[in-house]
Amino acid sequence: MELPTTLPVLLLLMALSVVWACPDGCQCRGSTVQCVGLSNFPMPLPSSATKLYFSKCSFNSLEPEHMTNSLDLLLIKESLLREVRPGTFNSTPHIGSLTLTGTQLQDLPEALLKNLQKLEALTLSINNLLVLRPQWFSLLTELRRLDLSRNLFTAVPVETFHPLKQLSYLSLSGNKVSQLSRETFKGLSQIITLRLNRNMLQELQVGTLDDLVNLGELSLQDNQITHLHRDLFSKTPKLQKLFLSNNKITSLPEGIFLNVPNLSQISLYENQLETLGPRVFGPTALKELWLYDNKLSRVENDTFRNLTQLRLLVLSRNRISYVSTSAFRGLEQLGEVSLHTNLITTLQAGTFQVLPRLVNISLENNFIKSLPRGFLQGLTHLGQIDLRNNSLPNLPQESLDALTASEEVLLQQNPWRCDKDILPLRDWLKLHPSKTNQSLVVCDAPSSLNGEMIALLADENLVSLSSTQEPVLTSTEKRRRPHTPPAKRSPPSPAVKTTPTSEYEKVTRSGQGNTGSISRDISITLIVIAVVCTVIISTVIISCICWRRNKSGTGNIGRRSTNSVL
Repeated sequence: MELPTTLPVLLLLMALSVVWACPDGCQCRGSTVQCVGLSNFPMPLPSSATKLYFSKCSFNSLEPEHMTNSLDLLLIKESLLREVRPGTFNSTPHIGSLTLTGTQLQDLPEALLKNLQKLEALTLSINNLLVLRPQWFSLLTELRRLDLSRNLFTAVPVETFHPLKQLSYLSLSGNKVSQLSRETFKGLSQIITLRLNRNMLQELQVGTLDDLVNLGELSLQDNQITHLHRDLFSKTPKLQKLFLSNNKITSLPEGIFLNVPNLSQISLYENQLETLGPRVFGPTALKELWLYDNKLSRVENDTFRNLTQLRLLVLSRNRISYVSTSAFRGLEQLGEVSLHTNLITTLQAGTFQVLPRLVNISLENNFIKSLPRGFLQGLTHLGQIDLRNNSLPNLPQESLDALTASEEVLLQQNPWRCDKDILPLRDWLKLHPSKTNQSLVVCDAPSSLNGEMIALLADENLVSLSSTQEPVLTSTEKRRRPHTPPAKRSPPSPAVKTTPTSEYEKVTRSGQGNTGSISRDISITLIVIAVVCTVIISTVIISCICWRRNKSGTGNIGRRSTNSVL
């Protein structure tokens, strides 16, 4: 008897349903399976699945029976995975991308990845991995991208990455690594991006980067590096981005950046740099230089002369008190310079004249008392100059003429002294109402005009303030600065009442007479006390002598050695 023709069709459909069945809680599109919030690993998986994505799942382990031979991608993120059993990937030789991130993994079997010889991308970030095991990577000769960031690694065995000759991206950021051998990156000539930031590195030995001839980006920020060797970057000519911020670097050796002509971005802010020599920077493609939050005190001639393509220079929040006339020589492309929040009291006349493309100058939060004649001469593109919160009491006409070249001038929070010398500023404000917010430019002294808009002052309000009138507090006294806390002002002394001469003499003579009488009384009292004390002491001594004689008359009974008494 022949089987009905529909039976083979039913069997085929049943087989196909097994192949293509999508697990509960998952979405299946073609050969891709995406699962969210599962409490157990879905079994069985479609045998044709090649890409598995798991997110926010609570299964604790991965086991060999969970995998299929057809897999070429596996991603598990933000899940409670705690264990990957040995042999889990033995039957998945085609995996090219493996991601285990945001899990509770603390360790992995040494031979876990030995069969993944086609693996090109491995991400083990944001886990609790404690020990970096070189055996994980010993056979991954095709690996190009390795992310080990945000784990708990404290050391990197010197041979860990040596087999990874094709590696182009390596991240160890966000661990607790305190030192690296100079051989750590030996043979890794294909690396383009190396991220070592947010560790506990104190130095990089000279030679550490010598094999990284294609290195384009190096992240070293947020470590504890105190110094850099002069030849550290001598073998990395393709370096374009270098991040060194938030370390403890106190100085940069001359010539350290001479062999990085392609350097276009560097961050050195939040260090402890005290000086910058004129030969630190070689000719580079650098367009931005961030040096804020250091301890620089001076900017000397030709410090940045080789940075001919620089567009932005940030020197704010240092301790700069002096900027030399030729400090910015060579920066013909510079569009903005930031010097705010320093200790500058005066500016040199030619400081900015060598910057024909300068648009913005930030000088706020300093102690500038006056502006040099013609200090903005030659600046034809100036958009804004910020002079807020300085120590300017007034501005002469020649300074105001220079400021006219700027589209916007910020002048508020200065100790403006509204006497006859404020007239040039008042008239300039009236003449150029669009260049500044006039409602914020107000008198500081005298007190009768405090808070009055300078632009609205009438001539009769302006008087010549003599030196005997109330002092005008400088910005040093009026505001707290990051590096220089204001001196404490002592409270004013109470008014002294004068006394007529004759009465003063009477008081003086009377005071002298009383002093003599008191002195004689004190002398008599001291003599009486001395006599009484002498009598008491003598009586005590005589009594002790008599007592000892009586005691010794009883023989040697009870006599003790000197040592026992002591």
